[in-house]
Amino acid sequence: MQNDYYTTYLPLTSEDEEGALPKPRFTVQELMQHLVGHTEAITGDDLFVLSDLSRQDAAFVRQDWPLITKEQRQSLVRSLVGFAAENIDWHLGRFLRIALEDKDETVRQHAIEGLWEETEADLLGPLIQLLYHDKSEQVRAAAAGALGAFVLAGELDELDASLAMRAEEALLAILHNDEEPIAIQARALESIAYSGETGIRQLIEDSYYSPDEELRVSSLVAMGRSADTRWRGLARAELQNPSTRMREEAARACGELEAKKAEADLLELLDDDDQNVRLAAIFALGQIGGNKARDALRVLTQGDDAVAAEAADTALEEMLVNAATLLEDGDVGGDADEGDDLDFSPWDTDDFDDDKLGYYER
Repeated sequence: MQNDYYTTYLPLTSEDEEGALPKPRFTVQELMQHLVGHTEAITGDDLFVLSDLSRQDAAFVRQDWPLITKEQRQSLVRSLVGFAAENIDWHLGRFLRIALEDKDETVRQHAIEGLWEETEADLLGPLIQLLYHDKSEQVRAAAAGALGAFVLAGELDELDASLAMRAEEALLAILHNDEEPIAIQARALESIAYSGETGIRQLIEDSYYSPDEELRVSSLVAMGRSADTRWRGLARAELQNPSTRMREEAARACGELEAKKAEADLLELLDDDDQNVRLAAIFALGQIGGNKARDALRVLTQGDDAVAAEAADTALEEMLVNAATLLEDGDVGGDADEGDDLDFSPWDTDDFDDDKLGYYER
């Protein structure tokens, strides 16, 4: 029976040394030989040799990668993506591009998730191909989610406009095809929300009124990503939704939209039964600021809940950064709730329906 060391990689031993980089024992070629032959127990530090691969080392990986068992490949990619998420010194772009072509859907999905910050031109085509043609719904959904980085980079003028447009067109094709699975459409909506193009707001609104909760949840994610303050009213109303997923994403959206009028409701969510909802409320309070929010977060930093305490400490740091930025920009004073009165809502018409306010029976 295969040793567990080959499917569950040991933690990074260098984490005990502040600022120290992992110290792999093998070259890339040696590591691949051990993985193929099961001749050595591999640690997290050993995997660091796969970071920032040279072209020659990438060729070694590509050559031996199919010889490693499926379970090992899954564990290897999952572990590497986890390490990279915790440490900026891990650069896995070249390695994950190899894993992106793996015959196993779980490996492909993890590889896409690990590439979520990359917007290089050579990655756009493969992601679009996976979105359109992969046999796995999970892989296609992951690809839809990854294309959001290209849309955002285009909006920030950090990516050639033609490349950003290719990403948007691919996502819109998914959203306008009613036969596409809900999970893929949901990720596509979240990604296209970064775009300032006409018609995106209508897509978000349509999803908000969908009978499918996954699309409604994604509509709240999209509201927050859109940076359109006219969504504040809807996001604030959903803080009272019976669904934990809706409350969580509503809290996150309120924070991203800096919906100051949501402060009281967010403070109530600090006592929510669901931890994810509580954490989302903590981070949202850090984004919107305010004296009551600051005081509540300070109390949490002294509480017994270590996770909440750490989150509150991070939120307070963000609050300080935001305050300093406002001072530098000279944007002080004024109406704290300025902009909330402009909240967009689909019922700003003569046929207003009270029954649609906030969450409703669907």
